[in-house]
Amino acid sequence: MSNSITGGTFHGLTVQAENAQLTVAAQPPVVSGLPPLSATFTGRDRDLAELRALLLADGAGTVAVTGLGGIGKTTLAVAAGRAALEHGSFSLALFVNLRGYDETPMDAGQALDTLLRALGVPAEHIPPDPEARAALYRTRLEQREQPVLIVADNASRADQVRLLRPPSDRHRLLVTSRETLPSLGARLHRLDVLEPPAAVGLLAAAVRTARPDDERLAADPDSTRRIAALCGHLPLALRLAAAQLVLDEHLRPAELAEDLAETADRLTLLHDGDTGIRLTLDRSHRRLTPDQAELFRLLALNPGPDVSTEAVAALTDRRLRDVRRRLAQLAGTALIEQSQEGGRWYLHDLVQVYALEQAEQYPEEGSVAVGRLLAHYAFTANAANARVRGLPGDLGPRVFPDRADAVLWLERERINLVAVSKVAAAAGVHHVVLFLAPVLTSHLVGWFRTDDALAVAGAALEAARALGDRAEEAKAWNNLGLPLEHARRFEEAAEAHRQAGAIYRELGDGAGQARAYGNLGNNLRSLHRFEEAIEALEYAHTTSRDTGDRRGEALRSVNLGGLLCEVGRVDEGFDLLRHGRDLCRELGDRYSEATAEISLGGVLCGLWRFEEAMAAYECARSHFRDLGDRYGEARATGGLGTCLARSHRFEEALELHERTCATFRSLGDRHGEGVSRGDLGAVLEALDRGDEAADAYWQMVAAMRDTGDHEQEAWAWDSLGNVLHARGRFEEAVRAFENALAIDRERRNRRGEAGRLNNLAGVYDDLGRHQEAIDAFRSARRLFHECRDDFGEALARLNLGSALSNQGRYDEAAQPLRLAVTGFRELGDRTGEAVGWGRLAGALRGAGRGAEAAEADERARALLAEEQPAEP
Repeated sequence: MSNSITGGTFHGLTVQAENAQLTVAAQPPVVSGLPPLSATFTGRDRDLAELRALLLADGAGTVAVTGLGGIGKTTLAVAAGRAALEHGSFSLALFVNLRGYDETPMDAGQALDTLLRALGVPAEHIPPDPEARAALYRTRLEQREQPVLIVADNASRADQVRLLRPPSDRHRLLVTSRETLPSLGARLHRLDVLEPPAAVGLLAAAVRTARPDDERLAADPDSTRRIAALCGHLPLALRLAAAQLVLDEHLRPAELAEDLAETADRLTLLHDGDTGIRLTLDRSHRRLTPDQAELFRLLALNPGPDVSTEAVAALTDRRLRDVRRRLAQLAGTALIEQSQEGGRWYLHDLVQVYALEQAEQYPEEGSVAVGRLLAHYAFTANAANARVRGLPGDLGPRVFPDRADAVLWLERERINLVAVSKVAAAAGVHHVVLFLAPVLTSHLVGWFRTDDALAVAGAALEAARALGDRAEEAKAWNNLGLPLEHARRFEEAAEAHRQAGAIYRELGDGAGQARAYGNLGNNLRSLHRFEEAIEALEYAHTTSRDTGDRRGEALRSVNLGGLLCEVGRVDEGFDLLRHGRDLCRELGDRYSEATAEISLGGVLCGLWRFEEAMAAYECARSHFRDLGDRYGEARATGGLGTCLARSHRFEEALELHERTCATFRSLGDRHGEGVSRGDLGAVLEALDRGDEAADAYWQMVAAMRDTGDHEQEAWAWDSLGNVLHARGRFEEAVRAFENALAIDRERRNRRGEAGRLNNLAGVYDDLGRHQEAIDAFRSARRLFHECRDDFGEALARLNLGSALSNQGRYDEAAQPLRLAVTGFRELGDRTGEAVGWGRLAGALRGAGRGAEAAEADERARALLAEEQPAEP
C-alpha cells in the first residue's frame, strides 16, 4: 500500500437580506397525488372507458380531455387515474393544478418544480431554468421501473404542459383543458354535457348525499328533468341547483325550475348558447342574505387561488368567529368550497368570474376591503418573518406561538403573497410591492422558491424606479442579488450588490453599504474569489462597526470569521467568530447565535479542542430545538458527531450520524441525507467496517448525483476510492478516483483535482503502474502549488519521494522529501515533519549516504517522542 494521506472538510454560509435574516433550510418535497373522487360522480361510464383505453393505447404519450368549464373534466380525469392505478396499469399518479384561467396561472417551470418535488427531488436541488428542470424531470421518470401517470389539470395554453410530456410512451401525461391545444399533439377526448338521465341522476345523487331521506325529486320527475335541462346538463350547474334544494328543505322542485326558467342567460357556457350557468348562479345569489352576498363578492377580490379564514376576517372587517360561521353557511350554497385540510376557502373559476362582476357593482366597498386585506397580509408576513428570525421585542411572538407556525404560515400564504405583489405591481400600487419584497425574498429564497423570489425582487426594483426612490432602489438591488446567487447566476448577483452599494454610497447610507458589501462578499466566496470576498466583507464589517449597527457587525463578524478560517487565517477568523457569536447573544438573535456556534464548533474541532467544540455544537442544537428548526438541529447534531469521531469516540459518533441521517430523511432532504451518509462512512471506516463504509459512500454518491451537487459527488467518489484502496480493491478504487477527477476537471476545481490525483497515484503505485504514479504525484504537486495549498503541496512531495524510493531512485527521491520536511515544518505540522524525516532517512540510506540517514532518523525519533504522551 502507498502512504498517501487524505482528508476533507465542510463549510457553512450565512447571508443577510434587507430587513431579514435569510436562513436557508432544506425542506421536504411537495407530495402530489390524485384528489378524492367526488361522491356525485355518475353518468360517465362510457367516457371513463374511452379515456382509460386512450391512456393505455400504444403510442399515446399524451392524452387531453377537453370541454366547457364546469363540465367535469377534472372529475373524469381523477376517476380514470384512480381506476388505472387500481388495475395496476400505473404504479404512481402525480397531480398538478395549472390554474390556467386564474389571474396568475402556473407556468411550465412552476409545474415542473411541483412534479420534481413529488418525485423526491429536494427543493434546493431543483434547477432554476425550466429546460434544465425538464431534463431532470425526464431523467427521474426514466429511472422509475414502473409506469407513471401525470395529470396536468386546468391548462389554458400548450406551453404550460409541453415540457411535462414524458420521455417515453411507458409513462402517460393526461391534460384537462377547455381548449383543444392542437399544437400539443395529444390524443383528444372531448367531454360533452351529461345525457339527460345521467344529469337527473347527478342532481338526485347530490341531494341524497346531504339528505338521504329526501324524496322531493323522486316525487316530481317532470320538474326534476326540467331543472336538469335548464342547467344545461352541466355538472357544475346541476350541483349548484341541488345545493338550493339542500339549503332550503321547503323549496319544491317546481319552484326551483320556475325560478331557473326566468333567469337571464348572460354567462352562457353551453355550446348551443341556449342555456348557461349564470341562471343557476343568479338563482343561488338571489337567495343569499345581504351579509352572505357581501361576503361572496368580497371573496373574489383575493388575488390568489384560495383564502384563509383569518384573511377573510380582515377582508370583511368581522370577528373571526363570526366569519367562520358565515363562511360555513355560504359553503352550504355550493358557491364556495372549503379545502380538505380546512380553514381555507376557494371559488370555482366560473363562480369567481360571476363574483367579480358582482363586486364591480360596489367599487368603493371593494377598494376599502382590498386595503384591509393588503394590510393583513403585510402585517402578518412581517410578524412571521420576525418570528422566524427570533429577534426579541418584535411583534412575531405575539402573533405566532413558535417559529414553526410562522414558517408554515409563510409557506401556506406564499402563492397569495406573491400574487398580491404581482397584482400590486401591475396596478402601480408601489408601496405594497416595496413593503412585501424584503420579507418575501427572504422566505422564498430560504425555501428554494427561486422563480418567485426573482419575480418579487424584480417587481420591487421596478416599483422603486417608478417612484424615483433611490433608497428603495438600493434595497431592491441588494435583495435581487440573493435569488440571483441562489439561481447560480453569480456574476449578475455580484453586479446587483455592487449597484446597491454604489447607490448607498451616493446617499451616504453606511449601514446600507455594509449590507450590500456583506452580501457581495458572500457571493464572491461562492465564486471562490477569496481575496476579493475578504476585502468586501472586511469593508462591510468595518462599516457596520463604525455606524453603530451592532446586529450588522455581528452577522459580518460571523461571515468574515468563517471565511478567514476557510483560507487558513484561523486565529483572526476564530476571534471574529467568537465576537460575532457574543454580539448575537447580547442582541437576543438566537438563530444567528446558533449558526455562529456551528461555525465555531467546526473551527474548534479542527484545532483538536474537542470539549469546547462539543459545547458549541450542543449550544447550537439547543437553540435550534427551541426555535423549532429541525434542519438546523440536524446540522448541529451532525457537527457534534464529526467532533466525537475525531476524538475517537466512534460508537457515540455513529449513533449521532444515524440520527442525523434519519432526520434529514424524514424532512425529505435527499441532499442532507447524502452528506450524513458520508459522515457515517467516515465513522464506519474508522471502526474498520469497510464494506459498510463503502456502502455508505455509494449511497452518498447516488444522493449527490440525484440532487446535482457535483462537488460533493466528487468528494463521495474520492472517499469511496480510499475505502476500496484500503481493502485491496484496486481496480474499483481507480474507477472511483477517476470519476472524482473527471468531475473536478469539468468544474475546473484545481484544488480538488490535485487531491484526486494524489490519491489516484497511490493506487497506481500499488498496481505496479509506477511511472503513472510518479507522473500523477508530480501533477498533484504542481496543482497544489498553483492553488497556494502549502499542506497539499508538502503532502504531494512526500508521496512523490516515497514513490521514487520504491523504484530505487533514491537520489531523485531525496529532493522532494527534503522539501516536504521543510513544508511541514513551516506549517507547524510536527507529525508530517516526522514522517518526512523518516522517509528521507530511507532514501538516503538507499543512496548509500549512511551518516545523513542516521541524522534524519534521529530527527524523526525526536519529533515522534515529542508527540507521544508521557508514560503513566
